[in-house]
Amino acid sequence: MAISYSFKWLPLLLAAASLITIASADQALINSICSKTRNQALCFQVFQNSASADRSGLGIISTNVAWIKAQATLSLVNSLGRKEHDPRIKGQYRTCADAYSNALDMLRECKTFFGKNDFSTANVRASAADTDVDTCSNDGTSVAPELKAANQENGDYIAIVLAVSNVSSV
Repeated sequence: MAISYSFKWLPLLLAAASLITIASADQALINSICSKTRNQALCFQVFQNSASADRSGLGIISTNVAWIKAQATLSLVNSLGRKEHDPRIKGQYRTCADAYSNALDMLRECKTFFGKNDFSTANVRASAADTDVDTCSNDGTSVAPELKAANQENGDYIAIVLAVSNVSSV
């Protein structure tokens, strides 16, 4: 009777062991992705509650976070542009606003391609978004310090998206 009793728990033990294995494999994927980013602490923060997500899910999560940050930066750029009186700097803000609008479009498309497990095309879109952010970063030295900081942060978030699209399966 003791033997049959112990077998009742076997399926539960096997299920728990498989969950631990899956979580370990997914954590290995997150470790692999974050090791390829320039801001690893930020990467781990983005994925802190994502241990059960697969590569496609991590791509969507990172793209959502990057999109939200880019949207906030576009709002900042528009606000700064409305307050600026110098036509040259106002023009820089217009260029930045266009660049961030393009980056948002690219990130939106990137998310779609992650959902289709098309990592190569997601990478192309993320790379284009990164170029757009760089355009704003390189569009003059007279922009507000908070925009310079936001550009750097956007680059860090997009670097996570790029790492997800480039990582080999673990």
